[in-house]
Amino acid sequence: MSEQTITATPVGAPDVLLNQPLTRQMDVDIESTILEPVSHNYNTTTGGTTVFQLPMKGVLRARDALLRFSLTSLEGNNLVGYNFAVGGAGCINRITAKIGGTIASQSVRAAHYLNIKQNFMKQDKKEGVIDGRHCSSHNVELNVASAKIGNANVDLSFQQLYNPECDQVKGYGNSYNSGATNAHQIQISKCLSNVAGQSPEIAVRLGDLFELFDENDLPTFAMAQVEIIIEWNPCGDATAGAAAGARLDNVLTDATIPDAAANAAPAIAQLGTVQMDLPTMLLDFIHYPEEERQKIVDAIGSAGGMRLNFSEVLYTRGVNPAAAATGQVASQHILGMAMKEVKKIFVAKNYDQFTATGAAELNADFNSIKTHRNILYNQFKSQQIPGESWNIFINNNRLYDRDISNPLIQHDYLSQCKGNFRVPASHYNTENYNLDANRILLDREYSAGAAGADVLNAGMSRRYLPGSTNYIGINLDKYNNLGSAIGNGLRIGSSPIVFDYNRLAIAAGADNGGHLAEVNLDFYIQYRRSLVIRPLGIDVSDA
Repeated sequence: MSEQTITATPVGAPDVLLNQPLTRQMDVDIESTILEPVSHNYNTTTGGTTVFQLPMKGVLRARDALLRFSLTSLEGNNLVGYNFAVGGAGCINRITAKIGGTIASQSVRAAHYLNIKQNFMKQDKKEGVIDGRHCSSHNVELNVASAKIGNANVDLSFQQLYNPECDQVKGYGNSYNSGATNAHQIQISKCLSNVAGQSPEIAVRLGDLFELFDENDLPTFAMAQVEIIIEWNPCGDATAGAAAGARLDNVLTDATIPDAAANAAPAIAQLGTVQMDLPTMLLDFIHYPEEERQKIVDAIGSAGGMRLNFSEVLYTRGVNPAAAATGQVASQHILGMAMKEVKKIFVAKNYDQFTATGAAELNADFNSIKTHRNILYNQFKSQQIPGESWNIFINNNRLYDRDISNPLIQHDYLSQCKGNFRVPASHYNTENYNLDANRILLDREYSAGAAGADVLNAGMSRRYLPGSTNYIGINLDKYNNLGSAIGNGLRIGSSPIVFDYNRLAIAAGADNGGHLAEVNLDFYIQYRRSLVIRPLGIDVSDA
């Protein structure tokens, strides 16, 4: 990303651009535009790129700008659906905003970062709004097992939580088809059609992808040309001879969720090959009165330009190495960020699936929980790693007086970043993969009200969901409600940020399929920047 030096003091942006309540009334006009891209290409095997050029009019209501697209299956009707974590938003890999040819903001692995952000939302918003826009699956239901009601049998799993996309149950706890022959089916409304125009449409807010767009409106009438460039993730591999399930980073999953024996590969039947329609953007432009527009023009035309404060998210990656035998594995990760004002740091952890050890352990379980490959979330997750602990050094000082190893404390620090991190408890903490504790999630099937007739591991909720949203979060803001105000974050000196990570590697045994593979750490570092808008372009600075 380009870096310029501010040579004159910029003026602050008028209040109409700051996404905050106004203290005065005014009459405005709203103009809605459906915008088509100036270029678009997409290939299911390799992905693609789409470029939009925004009209130079009004003030863009940036946070509510929507990107709309749809996929059509090349294999058949209702055979594949979107991943549970971020749904169709997972199609977006990298999204870039350019102004006058200069990169203003960029989000790398945007969908994975979105998965972190959306779990700070309330559960009803995730189910009612996010799932509706993205075709993701965050719903949670309660099932009461018939064995407990009918026989007063003392059983740990007499009432369980389940995701209705994973498991379909009926009254008194029985599955739709008894005897563990039930097909776990994603509901049809979230599945892809093989007829163009009949698949569900995906709508993603730009404010959920760009911190810049979430915090500020853009005066597009007085700016240089704004471009939005989207780089798409691939879906299924259409290469001749490709095998179903061979691609591990697919946005899609089989609509019929296959059962998988312990430490065995799931019987994935579909490639997930698709074609994409022509994406469009839905934009709202606010036309303010002449006196408000003149304030904006005067600010942009001033000697120093007009400043908009915003947050940028830097993505980087680290590796905790593989092990040859059971034991502790430590790693140190230098994150840099010298002289930048850092606000928050998020970390995702997942076992590698592509190295020799990772491929050998690909379908490993830990007490019948899939810890490596997750066919419901795919790459959009963060798995709890056995025996992990961590700490971070900032400005040559250890941030916490002792390493963080307790998941409850880790969750508390994560929640400090943006209100409560709202996921079911077992989705975050598996209690060290305790078999009984994770039976709070649906794990079995009951027949005729008899506890002895249950079939273990018939439930997909417990196979794939425990520990799958175990993110690390570190809040360096002084006050969350001050947003990207200057000085609200922590200014890093000349010494880089250093993240220490330690975990327990475990050789294959009776209760697990091996956990020796390297662990990939994805770092999302949010830091404050200044966007200075001038009549013919922009400057971007860390000042």
